[in-house]
Amino acid sequence: MRPRYLLATLAAGTLAFASQANAHGFAGDHMFISTLLIDDPNVADEASLPTFQFLPQDAGGGQTSYTYNLGFEFDKRITENFGFAINDGYSWLTRPGDKTANGWNNIVITLKYKPYVSAEHEFMLSVGVQQEFAPTGASGENGATLGNDDTGLTAPTIYFGKGFGDLPIGPLRALALTGELSYAIADKGLKIDQYGNYNNGNANQWSGGLSLQYSIRYLSSQVKDYGLPDFVNKLTPVVELSWSSPASQPNQLQTQYLWGFGVNYTATTYAVGIEALVPGNRATGTHAGVIAQFHLYFDDLFSKSLGTPIVDWFRT
Repeated sequence: MRPRYLLATLAAGTLAFASQANAHGFAGDHMFISTLLIDDPNVADEASLPTFQFLPQDAGGGQTSYTYNLGFEFDKRITENFGFAINDGYSWLTRPGDKTANGWNNIVITLKYKPYVSAEHEFMLSVGVQQEFAPTGASGENGATLGNDDTGLTAPTIYFGKGFGDLPIGPLRALALTGELSYAIADKGLKIDQYGNYNNGNANQWSGGLSLQYSIRYLSSQVKDYGLPDFVNKLTPVVELSWSSPASQPNQLQTQYLWGFGVNYTATTYAVGIEALVPGNRATGTHAGVIAQFHLYFDDLFSKSLGTPIVDWFRT
């Protein structure tokens, strides 16, 4: 997972509360994995320590710069279906003929509420708000080089997951689709004066993405047992697409698309994911990169403490 904005406030919806809740992201028999480019729809007790990303980018003049990032995320449930996440990371940017820029990213905090799960249809829906707090990371020229915003962004977001277990073709039942959609509202709008100078605000923007997953675990347990090794049964090949584009004028942004092709290994207490990154346009990057993540599930590691909702800590 790599959210760009921090969820700050959340209005509880009026959708029916789902009776099934599972920290590993189950809707019926289907488990939605922890994806790397977009956020998954579940609310859980977990952490990503770390997420590593590398992506070459256009430095102009036919030259290439290289971006490296180590991201960290901590997710905690407050109630069974309502929780928060804290995201941060440290970035390095190497450019031809210039010294390396490095520093912390702006902090992102997320509030997310999961109001609906259908076990029968393997469907999960969550809503939330993301908030990027600026400038909490590297600032000034160094921060601008790394892409840190001087002004925060608030982004209402919707998340969903749908397993294909109700399809009539057996092998296709192991497929699942997850996605998110955000509209980021700048805390300070971008403006241009009569001389063509921009202030330090931001334009509003759309962002989101999709992931298509194929759960071999589901195939073996719910469709047909092919006698595969246990290691293979815990694999989930996945394709992801993340996207962002400006949504207001004036703006200094470009539409970006980023593909991820990889695999996830999910054990009981942890998961490991790795994906090749393929830019969808030159504004996103110039060559293929890579993203990898080590993910911990606190509900199994610390089932009576950190892996339980905060409200349960105060119950006798």
